[in-house]
Amino acid sequence: KTEKNEEDRKIVFEKNMLFATLDVAQRSVVLDSNHQFILIDTVGFVSKLPHSLVNAFKATLEEVTYADLLVHVVDSSYENHDFHINVTDKVLEEIGAGGKDRILAFNKIDLVDPETVVPRPGTENMFISAKEDIQIDELLDLVRTKIFSDEVSCRMMIPYTRGDITSYLCDKAEVARMEYTGEGTYLELTLKNADYQKYKEFETDEII
Repeated sequence: KTEKNEEDRKIVFEKNMLFATLDVAQRSVVLDSNHQFILIDTVGFVSKLPHSLVNAFKATLEEVTYADLLVHVVDSSYENHDFHINVTDKVLEEIGAGGKDRILAFNKIDLVDPETVVPRPGTENMFISAKEDIQIDELLDLVRTKIFSDEVSCRMMIPYTRGDITSYLCDKAEVARMEYTGEGTYLELTLKNADYQKYKEFETDEII
């Protein structure tokens, strides 16, 4: 290894601010409401990371810029967790994700006096314990509210001559029921408000 690489190695393994995780994991999450999203667990962020290592993890960090919502999990039992929060905020700004909607989740709240954990203004704060299952359902409810807040549930009757719309809605919307009738394709669905505004002329009050 070169002298520079050896120096980088020392910084990674000897500095107090380390990656919390080095692996990226992702899984599909299906909620009780049948809403589904992809949850990506990124590497942790560090302070004063050498540029050579920043480039090595750049692809991983860029996942954050494509996210609809950030859940910043903080170890509230760690004495300097405020510093960790500040480091993450700085890195998010540097990669262009500072304006992303986010939830600040203070984990391990069962190990500390909740009154000693100060909420951060300007963001949603949750106080959870993954181990003890404290406020996890509430966290998922908040995630669902934020991600799917612009959805509309309705019924539509799509003429057979507009099969392109039916195909689009089946692909992009959550279709709970579909029936073929004499008038066209009947859909009971949940879709993005933008799509609803585009196709609301086909909305119907009729229930098939």
